[in-house]
Amino acid sequence: MATDIDQRLREIQREYLDFLDDGEDQGIYQQKVRDMITNNDIRLVVNINDLRKKNPKRTLSLLNESFEELVALQKALKEFVASADPVYSKQHEEFFIGFEGSFGAKHVTPRSLTSRYLGNLVCLEGIVTKCSLIRPKVVRSVHYCPVTKKTMERRYTDMTSLDAYPSSAAYPTKDEDGNLLETEYGLSVTKIIKHSVYR
Repeated sequence: MATDIDQRLREIQREYLDFLDDGEDQGIYQQKVRDMITNNDIRLVVNINDLRKKNPKRTLSLLNESFEELVALQKALKEFVASADPVYSKQHEEFFIGFEGSFGAKHVTPRSLTSRYLGNLVCLEGIVTKCSLIRPKVVRSVHYCPVTKKTMERRYTDMTSLDAYPSSAAYPTKDEDGNLLETEYGLSVTKIIKHSVYR
């Protein structure tokens, strides 16, 4: 069962890779990826209309089952960047996809956004009239142990992560041998590598 799911996800990823590798066509996304690498970006904006023209089945699945499809598309982008520039792909763990174009019935307003769109990719259009304070979300932290002279990395996920896996929200204060991790400003986290509100 699990191998069937993995096989299907690899097939979906291959279809997205064929879409991004459009050298035999107009080369739009090959150029966009080259520009992304040149500008040292990690996000590629895909026009959903281009995907609809080349692969309508994938577009329909992307709009209706976005979690699974988006993970496959982002993995395809990572693979494509690795083939275009292996050094650049190793500098960044993840690459992200943004969307533009016509979302059809999935173009909603805050008032028309209901629970039937759960799991769907939607374009939400509205005016922000009030915004509360935003707390940055820690995605990864690195800790240093002066005794062993080693660094330890910890990743954090929550229910908003696309490929969520269980993780503790507490910062570690000791390594697996009980050695204290170096503290900075009274915290156990010595260096927060990356934090973000939106990806």
